[in-house]
Amino acid sequence: MLTLPTRTARVWVLVVAAALAGAAACGDTESSPTGPTVARSVPVPSGSGRGAAPAPTPTPTPTPTPTPTANPTPDPTTSATGRVAVTINPNPVPFSGQPITDVASCSDRANTWFYEQVLRETGGVAVTVTERVDSFDGAVTSRSNPGIRIPANGSSTIRTRWCSSSPSAHTAQTNFSGTDANGRTWTMTGATVRLQAK
Repeated sequence: MLTLPTRTARVWVLVVAAALAGAAACGDTESSPTGPTVARSVPVPSGSGRGAAPAPTPTPTPTPTPTPTANPTPDPTTSATGRVAVTINPNPVPFSGQPITDVASCSDRANTWFYEQVLRETGGVAVTVTERVDSFDGAVTSRSNPGIRIPANGSSTIRTRWCSSSPSAHTAQTNFSGTDANGRTWTMTGATVRLQAK
């Protein structure tokens, strides 16, 4: 005589089948003496019905709570702040007159000056220059993000050039700002550069 499974037995068979199908869909399972987990998923709690009795979960060992110290020692890699110093070479800048042909606004101006700005990191932390502000005769002429990266205690040279419709003496200045490798911001006001008359 054929007997039909009871309602409780049918539910148990469905739970086991669903659990096995779920494990296959989530990926491979890991074998571990403290209880299996499903790959690419969170750990499966004990008693979740995977078809086999779950292994007992070990009792975690309590972690001692650290006692705060009165004067913690600062970490030199995170307490340092990047700093930038600039050197102008030469200053004052002699009149050049060499044409600047690759910039449309300078192509018809014969009065030119050329110099270098050497940016040196002096705080011991790498920096990135995220803003450059150029001024000519006290008026801001441009703002840009050069994205210059300077290693700790390293330097970078910017070749700077100016043109004018007037051959008389002028002044120029470049200010820089950015962030250091520890996420701190910095700002550096550049020196006033004297551009000599023709």
